[in-house]
Amino acid sequence: MKGGFLDKQIAREASERPRKAEAPGQRDWDEGTIASMVKVFEEIRLEKSALARNDLERRIRTGTGARDFVSRCCGAPDTPMPGEDVDYVARLLRDYTKPSSLADMVGPVMEQSTQIFRRAESKGKADGMKMDSETEISVLRDVIKECLIRHILHLVNSENSGSTANDSHNAGLLATPQGYFGGDLNSFSSEAIRGLMEDGYGVEDDFVDDDTTSKVLKELEFLEYDGKLVTVMQQKMTGYRTDKIHWLTYESLDREKQPGLLTLMKKMISIPFELNKKCSLYLQASSTFQLGCYPEKAFYKKHVDGGYEDLNNGRKITAIFYANSEWSESDGGQLRLYKRRLNPFQLEDLKQKGEDVPDQSKDEMAEDVVPAGGRLVLFRSRDIPHEVRATRRKRFAITLWLMGPPGPGDQPDGHHSKT
Repeated sequence: MKGGFLDKQIAREASERPRKAEAPGQRDWDEGTIASMVKVFEEIRLEKSALARNDLERRIRTGTGARDFVSRCCGAPDTPMPGEDVDYVARLLRDYTKPSSLADMVGPVMEQSTQIFRRAESKGKADGMKMDSETEISVLRDVIKECLIRHILHLVNSENSGSTANDSHNAGLLATPQGYFGGDLNSFSSEAIRGLMEDGYGVEDDFVDDDTTSKVLKELEFLEYDGKLVTVMQQKMTGYRTDKIHWLTYESLDREKQPGLLTLMKKMISIPFELNKKCSLYLQASSTFQLGCYPEKAFYKKHVDGGYEDLNNGRKITAIFYANSEWSESDGGQLRLYKRRLNPFQLEDLKQKGEDVPDQSKDEMAEDVVPAGGRLVLFRSRDIPHEVRATRRKRFAITLWLMGPPGPGDQPDGHHSKT
């Protein structure tokens, strides 16, 4: 596409780039420029035999922050809805890459691209390097492409998180213990349940037998060898995490080739039913799992899986199973759990009592959990900051997020949230 509309428009944009810093969102974009930039975006998205478009779809499907997709049919994240020939992800891509949507992105994408390009340009000059016009166009093209993809990812994830948060209040999805016939709902010890309710996390060893754990490990190794687990590239580029992930549903398992995963996931599916029976957490049933592989030296920086109000993505309880053989402290890769943060209900309770509200700006470490084979960890997604320490050898984990509304099981005794 050299010498075509794309290069000419980027060259014009580069030449017209304001040299004085402008506050984000303050530049006025006329209709002609917006229409031209929409064409630029469309060409960038389709350039090089659709590699950019495929990259965008891959990033959305693999997730940018361990988010699975809502609006699923029959529990599978890649299943079309009845009467349609495309799945949920394809519909999102179609909606967010049509001309009208791209027009709304011109301002934020180009302003971010300009800021990034200026920083690269300044750094080059400081190092004694100066870009010629052809190099400048090539660099600016790459910057615009990355900013466009990231902006679309942000919009898609925002919509998906909002939908998931709304669905977490849907009583029709409740994991009702009376309607569960897959087992005796007695997988967790009283100590693990107590830890979850009082400290915000609990650990259960030997969640499944050694034979099942061994099978799960072999099946995960095969999936990793087969290239199914991929790096969350956007967050790797920012230095946030360096693991590889793959989404998998219970319904999609091969019953002959994946007997270990079948046994494990069937038991993990029972977790929300057991916790609702014993703790009244109002959790929803789920059968969508994230498989994670941490190569040597991989890590995941401190974060929380959920939140409240604007940060609410519906996640209430995180369940992680480890399938690693003969793991020791010296192998690294520990799940570092921090002490439970007070939630809005607890903070409001302190205020009502006239007590001091503690400073929650600093998190205190609670425990380093070794990812030993057969071990399952439960913790409150909204309240427990956690991280994965750098590992010294390959480490596998399987995560199931359990959705549920903030409130039930979160409030202090005697506290009632507003309706």
